[in-house]
Amino acid sequence: MRVSVAAVLDRATHDYSQLTLDPGRFDVESGPLSSIDGRDVVLAATDQPLESGQASLLRDFVRRGGGLVLLHGTLAAWSSSEAIRDLAGWVPSGPGPVTELIVRPEVGHPVTQRLDAEWKVRDELYLSEGPPLDANVLLRASWQFTEQVVAYERTYGEGRFVYMGLGHEPSTYRDPTFRKLVARLVLFAAGRTAAAPVGVGLIGYGTIGREHAASITAVSGLRLSAVCDLSAERRTVAAREWPIRAYARQEEMLDDADVDLVVVGTPPSAHANPVLASLHAGKHVVCEKPFAVNVDEADRMIDAAASRNLTLTTYQSRRWDPDYLAMRDVARSGRIGEPFYMESFIGGHDHPCDLWHSHEPISGGTIYDWGSHYFDWILQLFQGSVRTIAAQAHKRVWHDVTNSDQVRVDITFADGAQAMFLQSDIAAARKPKWYLLGTQGAVVGEWADEPVPSDFPARVKVFRPTGVETLILPQREENGFYRNLADHLAWDETLAVTPEEARRTVAVMAAATESIARGGAQLAVDI
Repeated sequence: MRVSVAAVLDRATHDYSQLTLDPGRFDVESGPLSSIDGRDVVLAATDQPLESGQASLLRDFVRRGGGLVLLHGTLAAWSSSEAIRDLAGWVPSGPGPVTELIVRPEVGHPVTQRLDAEWKVRDELYLSEGPPLDANVLLRASWQFTEQVVAYERTYGEGRFVYMGLGHEPSTYRDPTFRKLVARLVLFAAGRTAAAPVGVGLIGYGTIGREHAASITAVSGLRLSAVCDLSAERRTVAAREWPIRAYARQEEMLDDADVDLVVVGTPPSAHANPVLASLHAGKHVVCEKPFAVNVDEADRMIDAAASRNLTLTTYQSRRWDPDYLAMRDVARSGRIGEPFYMESFIGGHDHPCDLWHSHEPISGGTIYDWGSHYFDWILQLFQGSVRTIAAQAHKRVWHDVTNSDQVRVDITFADGAQAMFLQSDIAAARKPKWYLLGTQGAVVGEWADEPVPSDFPARVKVFRPTGVETLILPQREENGFYRNLADHLAWDETLAVTPEEARRTVAVMAAATESIARGGAQLAVDI
């Protein structure tokens, strides 16, 4: 259900008009305060004082159950009104000079769940001794050996008053944490709050299943409830490691009312059945990558989720890899101009494992292994439609497994951009992880000098006519996939990995597999 917002955003001392809300979640109308009847929330960011009678109008609006959210200088501009002081319970002073602030969320409040322990933002801060005793503090910042309140909320009558003192700098409005917080504050002021933690059940408790369990238990808003596995030994291990119920049959776990979300960790060829069964049982679903081994299965799963208004996503966890994020951010920033050509590689000269990963009828083949990550990366960088795909495979050394020893896939996009993926278990010399050319520079990912380089971030270098820069990689966001999923389920925030994106990756891999079957023929596609 969308929240109806009356917005007061002026462009006087500060350009508050930069503030935007997701139109998919909010129905926003800018206008005078006299038109707030029927609205859920008033969102105000202004340096202009209130006109006569407006303060009482706002106080009555909140007392009757409305929400009022004030940003940055608004409370200072309006605090001459007794009605606003009554609503807010305090009056800020200042502001201080613009500087980098280290903001710390208060633990335990629904609005601040899954935020980083520290958030750095360059802004100016209005100072004060503190909000009223009945307020719930949301954010604090250290200021000259004192703790300053950055944001708080309090109940007033049947409604809620919310204040956040940030919003001076244009960069603040582009900051993803600020944007996330504003949306949550508006939702909270409208009476929304995060639901109880979502119970999660795992189908499959092998190595990957244990990794899922550890991530889920580390993220607030999610709660590991059950595990289903055909192996009695693995069920015993799961029950010993976590306080959960262990099931031998999928149907039994899907009947568990405490399970709201199912993580399907079966091999790729066996994804569709448990995903569809979980969706039919009314559960949200996380599917391990690859999403499917053919497009028809992907479509059936997407249709089943959409028809039941359930969340369906794929565990593309490597979107949070710091080397990929560094490369992606450079490509999107324009620093190397327009990206138009990319080569990517994974492999070495090593015997493949003898597990299902190396058996094509179960795994989907070599293309579906690392390709599930690499094509996801490629399609995030080149977002135009794919027009041609050609692929070749070699079987020359490792005859005890059914996967190809090497596969190469060449992609051409509608705008003429090209991308190549090479996975090889017979590569005595490694190519760079990435070689991305733009019209004004390049980005290269050099493998770490380690026995298993894929376990470590690549060294990312930016080449421009003026010189070479080795990037300092961002710190990896731990459990980023599940933090995003919990945010989506709790606050309807944007899902990082949509099923439509996962389907697109499957379509590329399926077309590449068809090209190999047709002797490396170049296929015309529209993906």
